[in-house]
Amino acid sequence: MTGDRLTSPTMNTPQRLMMKSVRMALVKPVVLVASLIAMLSLHFLPVAEAQLGRPEGLYYKSWAIVIGIEQYVLAPSIPGAIKDAKKVAEAFRRLGFDEVVELYDKDASSRRLQQLLNDMLPRKVGRMDRLVLVYVGHAGVMQDSDGQDRGYLVPVDAPVTSTAKSITVEQLKEFARRSASKHTLLILDAPVLGWETTEPPGLSLEGRMAPESDTDRRAVQVVTAASRGEAVGRSDQGSRFIEALLGGLSGAADLDGNGWLMASELGSYLVRHVEAASGGQQHPSSLRIDGDGDMVLVEGKASRGAVAK
Repeated sequence: MTGDRLTSPTMNTPQRLMMKSVRMALVKPVVLVASLIAMLSLHFLPVAEAQLGRPEGLYYKSWAIVIGIEQYVLAPSIPGAIKDAKKVAEAFRRLGFDEVVELYDKDASSRRLQQLLNDMLPRKVGRMDRLVLVYVGHAGVMQDSDGQDRGYLVPVDAPVTSTAKSITVEQLKEFARRSASKHTLLILDAPVLGWETTEPPGLSLEGRMAPESDTDRRAVQVVTAASRGEAVGRSDQGSRFIEALLGGLSGAADLDGNGWLMASELGSYLVRHVEAASGGQQHPSSLRIDGDGDMVLVEGKASRGAVAK
């Protein structure tokens, strides 16, 4: 008998073919089951690594995505945009953010930004994480079928006058809805319009008296640098908005001086500071578009149960 134990030299050709078919029929289910198990294992791998329970601090992981576009292919350049963006990235590193992802010029193409929003971040950011996305670049505006203004971000390889390759405000809102992160903050150094809000965010009371405080509830917050038709003020030192942002993150935006810096505080600070610095020529906006929580940017030394001043 040969190495094939299901056949023998005495079998004729039809018999051999029949036995081969039987052998393949036996093997195929095994292969299919093994393949199915492998596919399911890959599919559920993120679940196996999911964030369970509560973190020791406020978040399991902190993400900062910083996008800066200076040398556009189809749009005017923005001198100093990358320098500004790098300063912001360094500021978030100083705040202790675990992952600071930087995308500049050619790395901020339409395809790369779509992959970032639709694939990478939804897969990697967990439900007890915080996520800040900072954009320094051009923005455009269009009207939808109802005549409402809708803004969009302009990737490095897209024109300002078309949404064909741009990141629309609707895509940003869909990304924020899909993101598992507990707190999401979009900081846009551009006039981006078309956000629908929940209740006005106001200043967080930062009270830690309730079992579920503003730091525990989900929130998606947006700060934009200017309103419709306004230019983002820039000087030799860079963007007026980014300069104010860096000052705010360094502590100037802690309006009640209690050591806790909340996203709502930062937004209120930027609105007032930039309006004053521009002589009323530039009007940032601070919005909450989902949830009723508030992101913590700097955690004070007081215990979570302490009452805010």
